Amino acid sequence: MEIKTRQADGKPLTVIIEYPIWDNKTRRLADKIKALDLTVSGSSEGKVFQVHISDIYYAESVERKTFLYTKDEVYMTDKKLYELEGMLKEAGIIRISKSCLMNVDMLYSIRQLMNSRLEATLINGEKLIVARTYLKGIKNILKGGAE
Repeated sequence: MEIKTRQADGKPLTVIIEYPIWDNKTRRLADKIKALDLTVSGSSEGKVFQVHISDIYYAESVERKTFLYTKDEVYMTDKKLYELEGMLKEAGIIRISKSCLMNVDMLYSIRQLMNSRLEATLINGEKLIVARTYLKGIKNILKGGAE
């Protein structure tokens, strides 16, 4: 892979991907680049923020409220977990349990637990449980395929 950069004053950021064949790797790269521009509204301490998708470590639903967890902040969002899942699937955010979505880019390690579950450790040290029902999706991603 070759990466070239050049400054273009007065022009919007433009990314051109040249590829020999359009495969999963190329598609995932394009999806990741598109995701850099995606944001979700979230509130913290009475203020509303636009949270960049690439900053989200995981999202969790607790008592009918949905929270977005970033490196330093927790935001509450109006979106339901299933809405976030639909919006963010192409950005590498996948469902790992009934109440939790995880950003695969933030995954540090994974280990097998009893009862066919996995423990995912994120780059910030946070540990999340991958439920049996969602093992197939995460295993596909770890193997380099699409969910």
